Amino acid sequence: MEDNLNVYAVQTVNLLAVVDYTAGRARSGWLKIGLAARISQDLHLMSEPDQCLSYAEQEEHRRAFWSIYLLDKLISCGRYRPLVLLDEDCEVQLPCDEHTFRHGEWRKTNTIGQLLNWNSKLAESPSPFALVVLMASIFGRCTRYVHQSRKMDEVPPWDPKSEFSAINSSLLLLESYSKSSNWQLSDVLHGSVQADGTVDRQEIGHIIFAHTIFHLCHCLLNHPFLVRRWLRPFGAKAPASFSSRALQDGCDHAKQLMDLLQQATDHGCLVESSFYAYCIAVAGGIHSLATHFHRSKGQESNNLHYLQRSLDSLERLAKLWAHAGNIATSLREFHSISHAFAILLDPSCLMDDLDSGSEEIMWSMIDYAIMGADPSKRQLSPKSTANIPSPTSWVLGAGILGQPGYDSPNGNILGGLTPSMRLEEVEQYLNFTPGTNNMI
Repeated sequence: MEDNLNVYAVQTVNLLAVVDYTAGRARSGWLKIGLAARISQDLHLMSEPDQCLSYAEQEEHRRAFWSIYLLDKLISCGRYRPLVLLDEDCEVQLPCDEHTFRHGEWRKTNTIGQLLNWNSKLAESPSPFALVVLMASIFGRCTRYVHQSRKMDEVPPWDPKSEFSAINSSLLLLESYSKSSNWQLSDVLHGSVQADGTVDRQEIGHIIFAHTIFHLCHCLLNHPFLVRRWLRPFGAKAPASFSSRALQDGCDHAKQLMDLLQQATDHGCLVESSFYAYCIAVAGGIHSLATHFHRSKGQESNNLHYLQRSLDSLERLAKLWAHAGNIATSLREFHSISHAFAILLDPSCLMDDLDSGSEEIMWSMIDYAIMGADPSKRQLSPKSTANIPSPTSWVLGAGILGQPGYDSPNGNILGGLTPSMRLEEVEQYLNFTPGTNNMI
């Protein structure tokens, strides 16, 4: 067995991990990613490949490693899910652009360490695939900060030396590399038209994915439940302006995340990679809290509209990924009781106690493994929430809390795809390489 280990073994285990995770078997999928990571380390995929290999084979080895890296970062967003691959151990250069890869050419690119360093002098902008790796790295740092079980950082988040501030600073790298402070998908699409009039869907997919993770990181860093958790140890010392701004930022990025995915869909991009389900659910949870908060204050808002869009998007993804249906159920169940937690959006109530049962509910809405698990094997509402009054008076539209409806003006998102084409989507989730169906 040991003598037969090669890059194809890594890709196979990676594929099996995605199959398990998207079927709601999070533990099995997570363990397989750990196995794939160890095999990649044994094969020295973290270092530059043998120069005797062809340029195409070298790039295949690099991309095999970065696919493991991505999955390790993306599915470890939960408690008790430590990362296996560390940035400081990754010496292999980042993926090249798609044109170079497809033509079997070679191009010198940067390492992840260089890309994360503000002092690095880059000869050219990172490829869209490299931007995905960059954002996955920052997301991994973000989730480690969010889910840490050790004693909370003694440095307040508003301190420039805090991990909170450091992550926010790293997130600005995407803006720097995108060469725009007001990034618009329509502008990217217009600028990506090739000589033959076509658009490279693969690279556009990478760009959309990278910017979605950007908004997801801000949603987590400024999540009402987590902001309260980070500020509570500092009591009255916590500046009101910081909490107000953080809570507003969380709501803003939740909307921007959904707007980005809607724009992508409107422009004909198929946003169907399985990780989008988690991104949408985190944003949807914030929309749910904001809906109840504004209504309790007698204020008008469009948060319920965004919540409905989140559920609609999850239902479409559920036709392709089983765990997306589970996540949609989690979001509906949460919305049915989230009026009890709307106070989390009130900066003046950050010091109020939240019982352990309620905390577990809030954790469940940012833990990827819990959200994607089979609803019959978990319980969102502990006994402590048994007496929470019905939120019927807050619900506008039967579609929010009713049974999932799969009728959509966009039709069946599978569009007649065969099972083999669905498998290609799994492979694309792993490797971000072109599939014959060009799914994003």
